[in-house]
Amino acid sequence: MNAGITIFGIVCLNYLLIRLMPGDPSLSIVPRDPKFRALRGYVISFFGLDRPPWEQFVIYLQKLFTLDWGISYQYRRPVVEILFRDLGWTLLLVGTSTIITVLIGIAIGSYAAVRRGKPFDLLSTGFGIFLYGMPIFWLGLVLQSAFQKNSFIQGVAPWWPTLPTSGYFDDRLIPWNWDVVHVADALVHLLLPALTLSLGTLAGISLVMRNSLIDVMTDDFVTTARAKGLSPFQVLRRHILPNGMPPMVSLIALDVAFILGGAYQVEIIFHYQGIGFRTIEAIGALDYPLLQFIIVIGGVAVVIANLLSDFLLLWLDPRIKIS
Repeated sequence: MNAGITIFGIVCLNYLLIRLMPGDPSLSIVPRDPKFRALRGYVISFFGLDRPPWEQFVIYLQKLFTLDWGISYQYRRPVVEILFRDLGWTLLLVGTSTIITVLIGIAIGSYAAVRRGKPFDLLSTGFGIFLYGMPIFWLGLVLQSAFQKNSFIQGVAPWWPTLPTSGYFDDRLIPWNWDVVHVADALVHLLLPALTLSLGTLAGISLVMRNSLIDVMTDDFVTTARAKGLSPFQVLRRHILPNGMPPMVSLIALDVAFILGGAYQVEIIFHYQGIGFRTIEAIGALDYPLLQFIIVIGGVAVVIANLLSDFLLLWLDPRIKIS
């Protein structure tokens, strides 16, 4: 229920974004460039700007849910076609980064909690705090400089690898085909952007996991499990991890928004043409039809991620009630 209300609020605010501006809404929507003035008639007709506000809102909802999102000013192609293609690449980037972050972050946090006060704990905590305060764009630039051809590291260590630092696959492989060569090339191009996003969010996951498990380790049922003769690994897997996971689920859902926001910076730095890259281009070109529905997609994605986390929390701990 709350998720539905939130999504409806996003849709309404997106509708009001341009229409509450003073003056003629059609002039606010059409880029301030003489070559685009001929689009004004199309904009007025498409968005129903010559009709009463409530009719405009109905038209907006109808076009939103029927995927009739208009034509991009910049690319002269349907917005749906552009966004669905870009969305696939962004989902690949964000999904890969999220999986890497969650798996490695939980593993590091768990081992650091078990080895509390030991060298691994101190090193992982210190390195995690360092990464946590590092700007995503700066980290991306560092990795891009380190792995590009003839990088400064290769001057010292010739064995240092070279990785693609731009695009999501080699342009020489156009047109795209789902064969081994194309898929392998896409995965190689994905390495640096995914690594940048993962390192930027890995620290938060590992630190929260460590602190959550340390709190659970002081509970009486953990002491009882150890007294029964269970090995440290069995105590961790059967008792500590299940009870330390709920805070992690909420954090992972919040990190989806952070990763999605970081993807905008990473896609620009690595010229990875997903939703984030397209958003920055749309802002620069005042491509309102494209930008309008990017906002909706981003907002709905964050709400759905939080809704899924609520159901996962309910599955992990049935005592939790979701309104």
